[in-house]
Amino acid sequence: MTAMTVDTAAAPVHVRRGLTVKGFFALAAMHLKLMRREPGAFVTILLPLVLLTVFGTIAGAKTPQADLGGRSVLDVYVPTIAAMTPLMVACTVLPGAMASFRERNTLRRFQVSPVPPGGMLAALVSVLAAFAALSVVLIVLLGTLVFGAKLPSNLGAVISAFALGFVAIIAVGMVPAAVAGTNTMANGIGIPFMILNFFFAGLYIPIAQMPHAMQTIGEYVPFGAVMDAWSGTGALWQHLAVLAGYTVLGGLASAKLFRWE
Repeated sequence: MTAMTVDTAAAPVHVRRGLTVKGFFALAAMHLKLMRREPGAFVTILLPLVLLTVFGTIAGAKTPQADLGGRSVLDVYVPTIAAMTPLMVACTVLPGAMASFRERNTLRRFQVSPVPPGGMLAALVSVLAAFAALSVVLIVLLGTLVFGAKLPSNLGAVISAFALGFVAIIAVGMVPAAVAGTNTMANGIGIPFMILNFFFAGLYIPIAQMPHAMQTIGEYVPFGAVMDAWSGTGALWQHLAVLAGYTVLGGLASAKLFRWE
């Protein structure tokens, strides 16, 4: 009878385990700690607050104007300023964070660790979403309760549009996050899309004062659709469908293009 030998020097098998709730919060805490080292992340909250305070103290900002559809300057700019943090988070902070991880080979180490890569991304997006939601709530409360801006009549529709709008731009922001190897590359892709959304959200020119053709184009830009939902312009289902379309296309593209190095 011949003896059978077992090769005990075989390469160890890597087993990837699911992410526990404790592990998820540990990853979220790690991302939060890293963000505290980057002052730029907190500027995304402070800048809109300062900008709204400036608008709120301008004489005549609460006076209804015919060229703004009977709304005041403050009524028009509260939702526009509230959109700033979600846009900056999705288009600059998220891609920049992922590019930084890629530059430092952090993503490569996550790839071969027991931590599911999807869990790491989910924790990062959750932290950024919390920042964005906090900023939007603070802006709306400051604008309405302190400075006297009017809330939209269909509040449920507006909340839905803002939530889906943030999901849509996060999905699009994941495209540069999926491929950018440097912060410069991430900003080069994300910032133009952010500026496009700033424009059609009415940051530079109030939407009511744009030519009709520009207003129509804005309906198909994520935060142009969100602003229309806020003001009650157009069909709500169309705005939500546009946002859902960006979510699906951005999600599929980022998943297809994502690289670890």
